[in-house]
Amino acid sequence: MNYIKSFSISLQRNSLVRLIVKKVIPRKIRISFQRYLNTDISIRLFFKNDIVLITYKDKAIQELVPVFYWDSVPNFGDVIGAYLVSRITGKQVLNVHSLQHAGIMAVGSILQMINRENMVVWGSGLIAEPTDEVIENLRKYKPKILSVRGSKTAKHLSEAGIAIPDQSVYGDPALILPLFYNPSVSSSKKVGVCPHYIHKSHFLKNIPNQDGLKVIDVQKDMESVVDSISSSTVCISTSLHGLIIAQAYGIPWVWLEVSDNNLTGDDFKFKDFFSTLDESQVSHFRIKMEEVDSIDFLAIAANATLPNKLYNEELILESLKKHLHGTDIA
Repeated sequence: MNYIKSFSISLQRNSLVRLIVKKVIPRKIRISFQRYLNTDISIRLFFKNDIVLITYKDKAIQELVPVFYWDSVPNFGDVIGAYLVSRITGKQVLNVHSLQHAGIMAVGSILQMINRENMVVWGSGLIAEPTDEVIENLRKYKPKILSVRGSKTAKHLSEAGIAIPDQSVYGDPALILPLFYNPSVSSSKKVGVCPHYIHKSHFLKNIPNQDGLKVIDVQKDMESVVDSISSSTVCISTSLHGLIIAQAYGIPWVWLEVSDNNLTGDDFKFKDFFSTLDESQVSHFRIKMEEVDSIDFLAIAANATLPNKLYNEELILESLKKHLHGTDIA
């Protein structure tokens, strides 16, 4: 939280920072927040391709779309939902994760975090097999489901008594990103290795310096990561959204699973996503962390595939548009 406090202090003391914020944030929003800048309660705005931090006290939300997403650690996949909602609505997004407002859960393994009523789910999923407590919260708060990431999440929601749509709208909304973002593609084509941020430091330190190979940093801004994946001949990824973005932009990919340093939920969220593909075509390699410095990534890349899709981008998008059309978000 220190960076939030530092930003707040900068707003009050630094004329250059105030000028930048004045340029970035519309006047109506600045006025409504101005008298609350000295409070300790924080909000986070996703503006275009950047995150703007501000402090906030009033519970009223105006001129913003409330979206619930995880942003405590920089990770490009976590902001894709905010990016898409902002592009689709033409409005700035307010992250309500640390507030008590209802909002849209868009993208991410975050359904187990539901802790309030009137939430709307667009393509999010569970991170693991749900505990009894998670199931109880789902039953208690009864989120409105527009779409889900995949069949595994849908199964658990249905068993919890939550109404879910048919499979035609299943799929991670990151799959529709090409409808809204045209990446800057490098002419220098290499195999992209895309480690999850918990694996990143080990890969950067130990990956061999091979010609035709690059490491993709998922903690850079979203557009830069998408540019890098889209500029790859193949994407080898321990990050789920590394695979999803590769799939979305037609880049053959390999799921690289680090068996002795796996992600929360192990393969749950991967299998959830794979249910929207021809899973028999998924290329999958399991390694141990100690093997990173000796693996022939180019040989692994030779096994990359682009599985046939069972999802429909237009229907995923339409599921949100129908909700927005019938919801006052102004």
